Amino acid sequence: MSDSELSTSPSSVASILNVSNFFSKKETTRFAGSDDESSKKSDSFVTPIDLREFIRLLPDTIRKAQKADQGSNLADEESLTVFEGERNTSDVASGVQEDHIAALFRRLDVTRSEWERFEFFDPTRNYTRNLISTDGDTYTLILLCWNAGKESPIHDHPCDGCWMRILEGSVRECRYVQDKDEDKLVCIHDELYREGDMAYIKDSMGYHKVGNPTKDVPAVTMHLYSPPFQCCKIWLDPAHASQPSNSRMCYYSNNGRMI
Repeated sequence: MSDSELSTSPSSVASILNVSNFFSKKETTRFAGSDDESSKKSDSFVTPIDLREFIRLLPDTIRKAQKADQGSNLADEESLTVFEGERNTSDVASGVQEDHIAALFRRLDVTRSEWERFEFFDPTRNYTRNLISTDGDTYTLILLCWNAGKESPIHDHPCDGCWMRILEGSVRECRYVQDKDEDKLVCIHDELYREGDMAYIKDSMGYHKVGNPTKDVPAVTMHLYSPPFQCCKIWLDPAHASQPSNSRMCYYSNNGRMI
């Protein structure tokens, strides 16, 4: 398996993360960016949550989001076979205000001591995909460890979406749509994300590739997929959009143990 593919090692049956007695409670705080004036107008406080609580809340939050989205995703049925000028490309934020999943992700107050047990780098690979947790039904949560100057191939997301949070370093995302007339993938969005930033993508917004643009600084990102999926399409050459390859979703480690 080459570094140009998403898979990084032989696959393994995913297991739900058992993190009893591993995390500590956090104090109650407001959302970052809230000011005194807004606090006077509203007593709206949020409680930061650790990784264990985040994982516990994920399934019900995802089901709630699915119910809220019913009947509102007709645009998603449109295939990605249009040129940039025919598609609304403004939907590039990390999730709209009513996105229950993004709101939960923002509450996650995760420290390095919590995620470093899942951190595995391999200098022979572009990046490693490390399984943190999955229930096999509503979500998969993984930690990606990016070597400097390395990137993924362009790929799709055969699910409801991918939420990404940068835990350390920086990553660059390039988003593409298909130009059916010239049979190529056209880059419509190019953005650099830094530590603490969040991003979101689903197939109706385009395909993308992610990578570490630095020369000597590694990067770590957390990715949430809902629902889980086993395979995706990858494009090794954007000049041949009609010729994707299939890639299995495999992991370098599972629950903090190398596979």
